Amino acid sequence: MPTEEAVPPGPARQVLSDLHKLYHLAGTPGLREISSGIEKMDLPATLNRNLVSDILSGKKQPNALQLSSLVRFFASRATNGPDPEAESNRLVSLLLDALFTPEHTVEEETPSASIEAALRDASSRGTAEPLVRACADKPPATVLLALKEISQRKWHRFLKQVEDSLAETFSPANIPALVAELRLAKGHPLLADRTLARFGALRSVEDVTEAMRLLCAAGSTGDASTVLYAFLRFKKPSDAAKLYEFLLGLHITPWQLRDNRFRENSFASGITEFALLLNAALGAGDTAFAVHHRLNRTLEEVRSSIECIRVCTQILETGNDELAENLAVLELSQSERTRSKFEISLSSKTLTDRERDAMRALIARENVRTRVEFNVAREELKLSKMFGVVERPRHSP
Repeated sequence: MPTEEAVPPGPARQVLSDLHKLYHLAGTPGLREISSGIEKMDLPATLNRNLVSDILSGKKQPNALQLSSLVRFFASRATNGPDPEAESNRLVSLLLDALFTPEHTVEEETPSASIEAALRDASSRGTAEPLVRACADKPPATVLLALKEISQRKWHRFLKQVEDSLAETFSPANIPALVAELRLAKGHPLLADRTLARFGALRSVEDVTEAMRLLCAAGSTGDASTVLYAFLRFKKPSDAAKLYEFLLGLHITPWQLRDNRFRENSFASGITEFALLLNAALGAGDTAFAVHHRLNRTLEEVRSSIECIRVCTQILETGNDELAENLAVLELSQSERTRSKFEISLSSKTLTDRERDAMRALIARENVRTRVEFNVAREELKLSKMFGVVERPRHSP
């Protein structure tokens, strides 16, 4: 019989102990005799000598059929032994307990215990990796606890690594809750925005679409806008076009999102490619709004107008007049101040003569002029009604 070190106390050891009792009651037959005897009796399973030896020494646990064969063989040979079938059923039942009932119940680890263990591991290994894993896609309370403990220990490098990891390790479904809790927590005023920005910059089109969908559903359109601008800054034009297409398919209009984020740097890359890719999927109307949105939300006014002129020129060269006209109408239908900036931009030395001439010819088209005049008049009427200064027609006396 093996030691308790080899086979610890529990159902498995009880099975082995009772099997050894039967083995001794049977007269301790040899391994060859056991193997050939089981084969002759036509029992549930055959066992060779090596397998019988491994089972009796505790090196290998038998399966139910092998145990039943051994028990029936030993019980049938034992003087005044137990009923083979009854003893087989009893020990097989014990074996199943050993296989499917845990030896002891491990209590579910609490967040504080898991964070404490991660802190010890990080300290001994000199790396933030255990803390990153402990926070990955976990409930916000666990993340906040980890950040608090790391801050109290003044592990500034580890803290930065854990904070940066949140955007990479959290699923889109859990981003809104995490950001909401970060905004409410003390000591992390900018972490929510940084997490959203990193999420937008690092994650896939599908992940960003899902996160923005959930943020918009929760009413956090400013947060959705933060994710969007970071995505646009670092992703390819084809990715940007795909994102706008996905969002519009979900009835989320990017150019209507409230922006609560101060953008660090102006950027505009691949706008024409973005426009043409999106136009192939959505058509000239929505594409013009999308292009105009990107230009006006990411560049200062004058540079936005200059870039718009360039894009319109490039789009015209591809033969897509409708899209170029729609974009020009949007640009010229803004405020009087914006239109003045546009006129200044047309004289910019950064534009080529070809670009200036193409744009002047475009805005001189009757279709463009008519649409702009209509939009401007409609906007003026809207403002007049808003401030109650609309003149009502006088009735004749």
